[in-house]
Amino acid sequence: MAKMGLHACFALMLMLFLTGCFNTLEQRWEVFDADRKAEIGVKTKDYYITEWGKPARRARSEDGGEGLTWTFSGYGGNQGWRKTLTFTPEGVLKDFQRDYWPKEQ
Repeated sequence: MAKMGLHACFALMLMLFLTGCFNTLEQRWEVFDADRKAEIGVKTKDYYITEWGKPARRARSEDGGEGLTWTFSGYGGNQGWRKTLTFTPEGVLKDFQRDYWPKEQ
């Protein structure tokens, strides 16, 4: 009987833990979007380079700012993502874009 109670308690704890987990890739990317929106005008280019490492691509923007792109590709290119952050001339985040593949059905 005590063992049954322990299993039920464990199952309940597991259910409560998993309730906060994201179910789809798109939901996880929506969290990424919310985090970046909150960082616009706050975080700097140096912060992202320190946190995410060297970008795969850099490009100057017309206003003198810079765009940095980080990429990942796996499984022969069948799965991956691209994150592009755009910075002001002072190096502060002003916009972002992201993409991932494959999209869920």
